[in-house]
Amino acid sequence: MNNRQGEWMIRRATKDDARQIADILVEDWKNAYRGIIDAAFLDSMSIEQRYQREAQRYQKYTVAADEKEILGFSWNEATDDEAADCEIVALYVRYAKRQCGIGRALFQNAIDSFRMSGKRAMIIWCLKENSEARRFYEKMGGKVYKAGKHSWGDRDYDMISYLYQLEQ
Repeated sequence: MNNRQGEWMIRRATKDDARQIADILVEDWKNAYRGIIDAAFLDSMSIEQRYQREAQRYQKYTVAADEKEILGFSWNEATDDEAADCEIVALYVRYAKRQCGIGRALFQNAIDSFRMSGKRAMIIWCLKENSEARRFYEKMGGKVYKAGKHSWGDRDYDMISYLYQLEQ
């Protein structure tokens, strides 16, 4: 499933990637969600704690990587939503590498993989206040689907989902 994109490639994650996946996730949350998610929760996030979690589930990830580092990752899986049979559970790009086509390539890789496995509709969720992610998902053709809530720390946050029809 290796897919070359110029100076980097998309491939399945290995256990050796787990620390960098944790690093990207914590860095991204602390940057992108500042002012959206409670600061105390963000400040309490630890790369080491995340690494312990990601080392247990690294096989769920697809990564974009160059010779030296992981540039971004996605977690794609089947789901049983009434309108969607697959989901991008997570999509993160190293903060300094945004606007380089990595997120778009990971997103398209998920769609291509889902289509090849016969999936018909995809969903992705994000924080309702995350305007950067929302613009990206809308630019990628998503239609606002439904709202929900998710808890982090001791607070609930408004979520919004986007639906993508995969049938061509």
